Amino acid sequence: PYIYRTRDLGKTWEPITTGLPRGVYVHVVREDPERRGLLFAGTERGAFVSFDDGDHWQPLQLNLPVTSVRDFQIYQNDLIVATHGRGFWVIDDMSPLRQATVEIAAADAYLFQPAEAINVIQGGGNGTPFQQDEPHAGNPPDGVILYYYLKADAAGPVTLEIQDDKGNTLESMSSVAPPQPAGGRRGGTEGGIPNTSPLWRPAPQPFAATAGLHRAVWRPVARERRGGPGGGGGGIFGRAVTLLTGSFTAKLAAGGKTYTQTFTVKP
Repeated sequence: PYIYRTRDLGKTWEPITTGLPRGVYVHVVREDPERRGLLFAGTERGAFVSFDDGDHWQPLQLNLPVTSVRDFQIYQNDLIVATHGRGFWVIDDMSPLRQATVEIAAADAYLFQPAEAINVIQGGGNGTPFQQDEPHAGNPPDGVILYYYLKADAAGPVTLEIQDDKGNTLESMSSVAPPQPAGGRRGGTEGGIPNTSPLWRPAPQPFAATAGLHRAVWRPVARERRGGPGGGGGGIFGRAVTLLTGSFTAKLAAGGKTYTQTFTVKP
């Protein structure tokens, strides 16, 4: 692989390929417009990232197929990847890449600053969700994406609370919380007859307490009465909701410590 960098308008050049394996010749290099020194390289056998202006590279594969990466586009908080013959792929919120540091990697736990969110209800009560056996690409999570990092498996429970600007708790997630029902129940009681096909129900996302980087999603809505119009929001599967906007606080509790970040939800 070959990538060269100049710091004097092209008078001299230096190779910057440390960390790139042999046989992954380079098609494209892009720089993040938000974080200086954050580079992305598309090679014949996958994607790579550098946090130090190309001095060191490491893989950015995640679930990306091992294939030829031909181009990148950075749109707001999204990293869009064009491959040769394996479709388009998107990291729909790369906030952790923009905030990652050696200090965060060495910390026992960390709650990343959430990106500003726009409150949008996907679809409405007049449509039917895609069945899970239909071939289709997934959309970004509907809500605020909250990333947190744990250096090791948590010895005790890990919790994440969302509070409004008055300190009221709006949502509480826990690694030891009982799983939520995967679909609606007739009459609104757990254990009743399901009112949707299993192929329409989203798979429940567990709140992780294992080592690594995880993300949770908070939907900024206040549930109200069943049926009828919501206060500026409409309905979700028969339930009227009010969209919540403004300033909020996320509090992560892990290993006896608390980590706090504030964020904004716009209409």
